[in-house]
Amino acid sequence: MLKEIQCDKFAPDHRVIRFNSGLNTVLGSAGGSNAIGKSTFLWIIDYVFGGESYYSLTDDIKKEMGSHIIYFTFEFDEQPYYFYRSTDDPKNVYRSDEEGRFITKLSLEDFRKFLFQEYKIELPALTFSEITERFFRIYGRENTLEKYPLLVKPREQDEKAVDFLLKLFGHYRILASIKSMEEELGIKSSQLKSRQRQKVDIEKIESNQKTIESLRNRLQKLMKNSEEAQLALFGFDTQTFERISAIQKELNIFVRKRNRLQSQLNAIKNNIAENKVDTASEFDSLVHFFPNTNLKAFEEIEYFHKKIREILSEEMDEEIERLQPLIGEYDKEITRLNRKIEESGLAKEMSERVLSQCVNVSKSIDKLEEETAELIHQKELQETRAESEQILEQLLLQQTEKLEEIQDDINLRMEIINGVVTERQETAPLLYITPQKGIIFETPSNTSEGTAYKSLVVYDLSILELRPIPALIHDSNILKRIEDVHLERILERYQASRRQVFIAFDKADSTTTKAHKILESTAILRLSDGNELFGRSWSKYESNDY
Repeated sequence: MLKEIQCDKFAPDHRVIRFNSGLNTVLGSAGGSNAIGKSTFLWIIDYVFGGESYYSLTDDIKKEMGSHIIYFTFEFDEQPYYFYRSTDDPKNVYRSDEEGRFITKLSLEDFRKFLFQEYKIELPALTFSEITERFFRIYGRENTLEKYPLLVKPREQDEKAVDFLLKLFGHYRILASIKSMEEELGIKSSQLKSRQRQKVDIEKIESNQKTIESLRNRLQKLMKNSEEAQLALFGFDTQTFERISAIQKELNIFVRKRNRLQSQLNAIKNNIAENKVDTASEFDSLVHFFPNTNLKAFEEIEYFHKKIREILSEEMDEEIERLQPLIGEYDKEITRLNRKIEESGLAKEMSERVLSQCVNVSKSIDKLEEETAELIHQKELQETRAESEQILEQLLLQQTEKLEEIQDDINLRMEIINGVVTERQETAPLLYITPQKGIIFETPSNTSEGTAYKSLVVYDLSILELRPIPALIHDSNILKRIEDVHLERILERYQASRRQVFIAFDKADSTTTKAHKILESTAILRLSDGNELFGRSWSKYESNDY
């Protein structure tokens, strides 16, 4: 809780201001004087809670008071924490000791995180300032409009205020999931039902697949057909085919004969090479191992073999001379027949026609496969999208259920508080949140100004009691419009709060006796003409100006 605020610029009687654990009242004079510093002090409370509007809200304080330092103390679990903020350095907060001596510097964001943690808010989807800006209702801030208590400003969209409630009540995960699905689908949830879905032509996919299968069979036949079948396929006459076939058969005969002669020639050449034996080296090796060997007998036998080889060699040379011319003649005839087939152009034309047909069929298959793959991909995307849309619809249904729970919790608590405040003599305010996140806040059968402001306070008290709001601020422009009989019980509810409530109020003596007593007992600062917060009011003329 906030324990204390100090500032050397305050009037001497207000240099140190200490706070209560429940209701804390900035009390104005009986005459209801303005420009004495009530709202300004509420802005200072907002400032020590990490707000940024004080000192930048108007130029008056800058001009009249100049830069200054606000010292303040928080206490958590009976442990005091001392800080100060300079108006010359509003983006930082300084930790100090009890005497105000510097310890360390915190960024404003880190200071807010400190308060967030110490107040045990435990709502990671929200920041400290997102909460305080909605429930610190000070004159000059746009959240004091009595008919729109959920909005932080009149121009705020209802959806944003409803999203805040979902986060405040711990349902951020649903919000995050919906946002993720919206980004995945590229649409807003509100567009889901009105969106027209394009259907993929399933029959086209099936037709393409059948055509592809037929083309593949045709391609396979083209690749495997015999020459005769290919000739018939491409329109050649039988006479042409027979003529080319005869040439081809003759060519095959010559090729076989030529290959047979070439094989004989190769065998003879191999035998000649194998007959060149080095007997001298072999005899030397024999003597080396068998010194008593009779080499002469071996030499006579080898001489006999040599004479036989010479006779055979002469015969093989003669055979080679006979075979080579024959092979040459066959080669010439093979070359002639090949040229004859080439000159007919039939083989080339057949090859080109087969290739052209194969290419065309393959292109057709590729095109159809590409088209079918895209259709299948679109079908898969459509199915995936349909699943995603179904998930989104389920999330939206869950969100609606959670909003109904939030709505019911708030309405029940408002009914309880309103029953106490009005002694069950008046209807309670009602909050209705549509599935599209529209907001309706009203008090049925009662549209008076006093009731509207009372309903705003009842709403804030309900949230304060239901959720971990760090504190509540209500300025006098809200409270002075509420009927006295209702104000008394509202003050009692403020006092009973587990969190601090800061209010500004004047004309305390015009309220009920009990309300007056509460205001007096909870006053932490009393201001009036001549007893202003800063010791003077720069909005009034000095006596020497007359």
